[in-house]
Amino acid sequence: MTIRVSTVTPETGGNIFKRYYSIFLSGYKEQMKPVIGITTALIQGAKKMYATVSNNYVHSVERAGGIPLLLPIVAAPETRERYLSLIDGLLVTGGDEGVNPQLYGENPVRQLECICPERDQSEVHLINESMQRNIPTLGICRGMQTMNVACGGSLYQDIFTQVDASLGHLPKNMPVDSVYHAVTFEEGSKLESIFSTNRLMINSFHHQAVKDVAASFTVTARSDDGIIEAIEHQNHPFAIGVQWHPEDLTLKHSHFLELFSALVRASNTL
Repeated sequence: MTIRVSTVTPETGGNIFKRYYSIFLSGYKEQMKPVIGITTALIQGAKKMYATVSNNYVHSVERAGGIPLLLPIVAAPETRERYLSLIDGLLVTGGDEGVNPQLYGENPVRQLECICPERDQSEVHLINESMQRNIPTLGICRGMQTMNVACGGSLYQDIFTQVDASLGHLPKNMPVDSVYHAVTFEEGSKLESIFSTNRLMINSFHHQAVKDVAASFTVTARSDDGIIEAIEHQNHPFAIGVQWHPEDLTLKHSHFLELFSALVRASNTL
């Protein structure tokens, strides 16, 4: 019987290490799920202030294959910087409070009943840094408006008093998981590709809207009354804002999960 003895030299040992490391890295990339940072709001309870967000954002990110990580509002820039080091993608959420109009050089109108400067400061920082670092970013409703303002745009503080012939955008008695009106996507936009259509029925719960679009963004969807319903960054690999609430629709209307899947795919880099 012949016994074969393999000699491992520094050269062959190095090649073996490289081969197994390559196999390990390939499997690691395949299994690794991207961390999606989800911004939160400050909600005053009976006795305490809470950092909170709708669980539908969490469920939608998780169902799309991401790991949801809630990002409480903080004042310290270094803490927000640490957030950015932990996440692979950013989801800027909606909320009942308006974006502070002083950020785009206006005073509040009577219809703007609530703002949260602490939230604006935190989210504007996260958005600007995400744009600089090419972190995939999705803004939803208020989140889209904040993205636009952070990058130099402005808003209608109240579309029902500032936009002539506006249609319904804030139904009082509609369930959040029911669609309400249609939007039309621009040909060739990322959203047209994501949803595989140029027209989509959506839900709607807003009285503010994008007015002047930031120079770095392009309008990619409008409702039939001309209200801007989506924007996309011109140079960033994935920076999209939508005016509706897809997170509330993903269970009942599964095609809305495609938007979160697109965010997760864009964030799935090592």
